[in-house]
Amino acid sequence: MGKTITISPVTRIEGHAKVTIHLDEDGKVDRSYFHVTQYRGFEKFCEGRMFFEMPKITPRICGICPVSHHLASAKACDEIIGVKPPKPALMLRELMHMAQIIQSHSLHFFHLLKLRNIPRSQSPSVFVQCELLLT
Repeated sequence: MGKTITISPVTRIEGHAKVTIHLDEDGKVDRSYFHVTQYRGFEKFCEGRMFFEMPKITPRICGICPVSHHLASAKACDEIIGVKPPKPALMLRELMHMAQIIQSHSLHFFHLLKLRNIPRSQSPSVFVQCELLLT
Protein backbone atom coordinates (compact mmCIF):
# COMPACT_ATOMS: atom_id res chain seq x y z
CA MET A 1 0.00 0.00 0.00
CA GLY A 2 1.30 3.44 -0.95
CA LYS A 3 0.77 6.83 0.53
CA THR A 4 -2.56 8.54 1.27
CA ILE A 5 -2.99 12.28 0.83
CA THR A 6 -5.96 14.04 2.43
CA ILE A 7 -6.99 17.59 1.56
CA SER A 8 -9.33 18.86 4.24
CA PRO A 9 -11.13 21.13 4.15
CA VAL A 10 -11.64 21.79 0.46
CA THR A 11 -12.10 25.54 0.25
CA ARG A 12 -13.85 27.86 -2.19
CA ILE A 13 -16.96 25.67 -2.40
CA GLU A 14 -20.42 25.90 -0.88
CA GLY A 15 -20.53 23.43 1.99
CA HIS A 16 -17.84 21.23 3.54
CA ALA A 17 -15.79 18.59 1.79
CA LYS A 18 -12.47 16.78 1.70
CA VAL A 19 -10.49 14.88 -0.91
CA THR A 20 -8.61 11.64 -0.26
CA ILE A 21 -6.01 10.50 -2.79
CA HIS A 22 -4.48 7.03 -2.52
CA LEU A 23 -1.13 6.56 -4.25
CA ASP A 24 0.36 3.23 -5.23
CA GLU A 25 3.94 2.12 -4.50
CA ASP A 26 5.19 4.07 -7.54
CA GLY A 27 3.61 7.31 -6.33
CA LYS A 28 0.89 7.28 -9.00
CA VAL A 29 -2.77 7.86 -8.20
CA ASP A 30 -4.48 4.53 -7.52
CA ARG A 31 -7.87 5.95 -6.53
CA SER A 32 -9.31 9.18 -5.21
CA TYR A 33 -12.46 10.19 -3.36
CA PHE A 34 -14.40 13.40 -2.94
CA HIS A 35 -16.18 13.31 0.46
CA VAL A 36 -19.10 15.58 1.28
CA THR A 37 -18.69 15.88 5.03
CA GLN A 38 -21.76 17.97 5.80
CA TYR A 39 -25.25 16.56 6.00
CA ARG A 40 -27.78 19.26 5.21
CA GLY A 41 -30.93 17.15 4.92
CA PHE A 42 -32.46 18.63 1.77
CA GLU A 43 -33.35 15.17 0.55
CA LYS A 44 -35.33 14.47 3.70
CA PHE A 45 -37.57 17.51 3.59
CA CYS A 46 -38.20 16.95 -0.12
CA GLU A 47 -39.58 13.46 0.54
CA GLY A 48 -43.35 13.30 0.26
CA ARG A 49 -43.62 16.72 -1.44
CA MET A 50 -45.29 17.16 -4.81
CA PHE A 51 -42.79 16.97 -7.66
CA PHE A 52 -43.77 20.39 -9.03
CA GLU A 53 -42.59 22.02 -5.77
CA MET A 54 -39.00 20.94 -6.34
CA PRO A 55 -37.97 23.78 -8.71
CA LYS A 56 -38.88 26.18 -5.89
CA ILE A 57 -37.12 24.19 -3.15
CA THR A 58 -33.94 22.84 -4.74
CA PRO A 59 -32.34 26.21 -5.61
CA ARG A 60 -31.91 26.76 -1.87
CA ILE A 61 -29.46 23.85 -1.72
CA CYS A 62 -26.59 26.02 -2.90
CA GLY A 63 -25.91 29.73 -2.64
CA ILE A 64 -23.35 29.56 -5.44
CA CYS A 65 -25.36 27.88 -8.21
CA PRO A 66 -29.12 28.06 -7.50
CA VAL A 67 -30.07 28.33 -11.18
CA SER A 68 -28.36 25.04 -12.00
CA HIS A 69 -30.33 23.27 -9.26
CA HIS A 70 -33.55 24.94 -10.43
CA LEU A 71 -33.02 23.86 -14.04
CA ALA A 72 -32.09 20.30 -13.07
CA SER A 73 -35.25 19.91 -11.00
CA ALA A 74 -37.39 21.45 -13.77
CA LYS A 75 -35.88 18.94 -16.21
CA ALA A 76 -36.67 16.12 -13.77
CA CYS A 77 -40.29 17.35 -13.57
CA ASP A 78 -40.50 17.23 -17.37
CA GLU A 79 -39.30 13.62 -17.27
CA ILE A 80 -41.77 12.69 -14.53
CA ILE A 81 -44.80 13.89 -16.47
CA GLY A 82 -43.37 12.82 -19.83
CA VAL A 83 -43.38 16.15 -21.67
CA LYS A 84 -40.89 17.83 -23.94
CA PRO A 85 -40.88 21.59 -23.40
CA PRO A 86 -41.37 23.75 -26.49
CA LYS A 87 -38.30 25.16 -28.20
CA PRO A 88 -38.69 28.71 -26.75
CA ALA A 89 -38.78 27.25 -23.23
CA LEU A 90 -35.64 25.19 -23.89
CA MET A 91 -33.91 28.27 -25.29
CA LEU A 92 -34.86 30.28 -22.18
CA ARG A 93 -33.48 27.53 -19.97
CA GLU A 94 -30.24 27.54 -21.96
CA LEU A 95 -30.03 31.33 -21.61
CA MET A 96 -30.59 31.03 -17.83
CA HIS A 97 -27.85 28.40 -17.66
CA MET A 98 -25.36 30.55 -19.59
CA ALA A 99 -26.17 33.55 -17.35
CA GLN A 100 -25.56 31.30 -14.33
CA ILE A 101 -22.15 30.37 -15.69
CA ILE A 102 -21.23 34.04 -16.12
CA GLN A 103 -22.50 34.88 -12.62
CA SER A 104 -20.75 31.87 -11.08
CA HIS A 105 -17.41 32.66 -12.69
CA SER A 106 -17.69 36.31 -11.68
CA LEU A 107 -18.55 35.36 -8.10
CA HIS A 108 -15.62 32.98 -7.92
CA PHE A 109 -13.14 35.34 -9.53
CA PHE A 110 -14.04 38.55 -7.71
CA HIS A 111 -15.25 37.24 -4.35
CA LEU A 112 -14.18 33.69 -3.56
CA LEU A 113 -10.72 33.97 -5.08
CA LYS A 114 -10.05 37.09 -2.98
CA LEU A 115 -7.89 38.74 -5.61
CA ARG A 116 -6.84 41.40 -3.15
CA ASN A 117 -4.73 38.81 -1.34
CA ILE A 118 -2.58 38.05 -4.39
CA PRO A 119 0.54 40.23 -4.66
CA ARG A 120 0.49 42.36 -7.82
CA SER A 121 4.00 41.24 -8.71
CA GLN A 122 2.78 37.65 -9.16
CA SER A 123 0.14 38.44 -11.75
CA PRO A 124 0.10 42.06 -12.91
CA SER A 125 -1.87 41.40 -16.11
CA VAL A 126 -4.78 39.98 -14.10
CA PHE A 127 -4.96 43.14 -12.02
CA VAL A 128 -4.88 45.39 -15.09
CA GLN A 129 -7.75 43.41 -16.62
CA CYS A 130 -9.73 43.53 -13.37
CA GLU A 131 -9.23 47.25 -13.01
CA LEU A 132 -10.45 47.76 -16.58
CA LEU A 133 -13.55 45.66 -15.87
CA LEU A 134 -14.33 47.49 -12.65
CA THR A 135 -13.93 51.03 -14.01
